[in-house]
Amino acid sequence: MNYLMTRRLHLRALPWFLALLAALFFASCGENAEVRSYSAPNHYEGPVVAWKLPEGWGENPDMGGMMAGSFHIKTEEGPRGRIGVMPFRESVQTTNIVNMFARELGHPDYNSSSVHPLIEQKKLGDRTFELIQLEDKSTEASPPSAALLALYKQDGQTWLFPFIADRALINQQFESFCTFLESTTLRAGKAPVRAVAPAVPAPSVPSGGGHQPTWEAPEHWELKPSTQMRIGNYAVTNNAGESLDFSITSFPGQVGGILANVNRWLGQVGMDSTDEEGLSKYLSDRTIDEKPAKLVIAESDEQALYAAILFHEGRSWFLKLMGDVSLAQSEKDNFLNLIDSFCLGDH
Repeated sequence: MNYLMTRRLHLRALPWFLALLAALFFASCGENAEVRSYSAPNHYEGPVVAWKLPEGWGENPDMGGMMAGSFHIKTEEGPRGRIGVMPFRESVQTTNIVNMFARELGHPDYNSSSVHPLIEQKKLGDRTFELIQLEDKSTEASPPSAALLALYKQDGQTWLFPFIADRALINQQFESFCTFLESTTLRAGKAPVRAVAPAVPAPSVPSGGGHQPTWEAPEHWELKPSTQMRIGNYAVTNNAGESLDFSITSFPGQVGGILANVNRWLGQVGMDSTDEEGLSKYLSDRTIDEKPAKLVIAESDEQALYAAILFHEGRSWFLKLMGDVSLAQSEKDNFLNLIDSFCLGDH
């Protein structure tokens, strides 16, 4: 049954954006979707969205945060795929949005030049959307996973519609997805959407506020600008042309748990996924900031993954080094020293 639904929400803080993207990737869809509507007080000045849901689509229950809508495709095998609706400020560049998903799918970071060929201008009704399609390069799973991103910018805000599924399902539902986009009514809020990217904390200087994490990074690691996904962001290279990528990220909840995250990372370095029994060969216990954590060490002939996983007070912290195995091995002690220096600042 097709229906019209209206949602209203106020985007308060960028960290929720990280949680929603993680949930979009890792959370499973519920089978017992229901139609719900909400009203807002008269003084509400945030963005408003309405849509007409295509036949064969269902709503995901228990949606929260700043996600305006979350859906799945109904199939004989159960709900499949994840489609979202999310508003945020226009100053977030298309390249940054693409890179959030591209990293999870095993792509290198895009810049304004390299992302341009990926963007297709799609006119739907009287509006033009940007469509970007990304294939999963992190695994050899069949059918391959993919992301179809639709962006629409108006009145100082950007609306993001991510469709995450296997390629075959996205192709099958492409026309329905476009029909859904055309059906949307999008009204920007009177007040600007406020979302401030977290600053990179000084890696060797305590924050002083007692709430911002700190760490000590090797001097020869190149500090990169923070992104909406990365609190800490470094590149490591040598004269042989080898490179490593180091990131510090944090999300509310456990975003899939240890096994799901380790398997995703293994795929990104070209290694086979594992199960609960096989997971133990990659894991060891570690204490970080006087808190129990897990250390992940995985090496192939060409690539390496070193990561620390810390769950604390309802949040997940990931400190992850990935890249050429010989350089990773030479930087292993530096990586371990960094995670040992990591402090959440909540003492």
